[in-house]
Amino acid sequence: MNWLESIDLYCERTGPELWSEPLNALSNLAFIAVAVALWRRAGPQAAGDIRLLDALIAAVGLGSLVFHTVATRWAAVLDIGFIAIFVLVYHQRFQVRLLGRSQAAAWGGVGLFVVLAAGFVAATKLWVTLPLNGSEIYLPPFALLLLCAWQARARAPQAARWLNLAGALLIVSLVCRAVDQALCPVWPLGTHLGWHLVNAAMLYCCMRGLLAVPAARTVAAGRP
Repeated sequence: MNWLESIDLYCERTGPELWSEPLNALSNLAFIAVAVALWRRAGPQAAGDIRLLDALIAAVGLGSLVFHTVATRWAAVLDIGFIAIFVLVYHQRFQVRLLGRSQAAAWGGVGLFVVLAAGFVAATKLWVTLPLNGSEIYLPPFALLLLCAWQARARAPQAARWLNLAGALLIVSLVCRAVDQALCPVWPLGTHLGWHLVNAAMLYCCMRGLLAVPAARTVAAGRP
């Protein structure tokens, strides 16, 4: 595989030039803005895991910015990689902070999710083709988000509300990503920038859900 090969996946890109996707590239600044807003909201006494997740949100934006400028295979791995790391770390911290699980048990839950998600993605590649413009890889994280919201409903209702809102936003962002190529003939700029903008808001809601966990429960669960 040629990791330097140029990739043209989105409607806005019309060539291999560095600045062929200006809207898709600049819309990633929304992730940086969200990371800064969350950093300030958490305050100087924020726990290390919250700081880490904030930094990962910024990394998601930077990784996507790189991909939508250089548009190569290695940049695509960088883009997806930071998203995957955020999902896994968030899931682990959610289990510890809200469900009160041990660190080891929480990582076990993360491992189970990875196995199930990999099986689902493999099935869509081998047996069932979904007309989602490659967005099927984000269906397992969507299902995980709904599960987290359901688990939070009794333990921390405010957290559940934030996570339900995040789930609704993720539906909107998935639609933006899925229809990008289909709408090229009528909207040459594409809709992928909506994936970035709405996802930034979605990640903000996810973090607000985590921050909504009562302080006593956070302390009981232990800080990393």
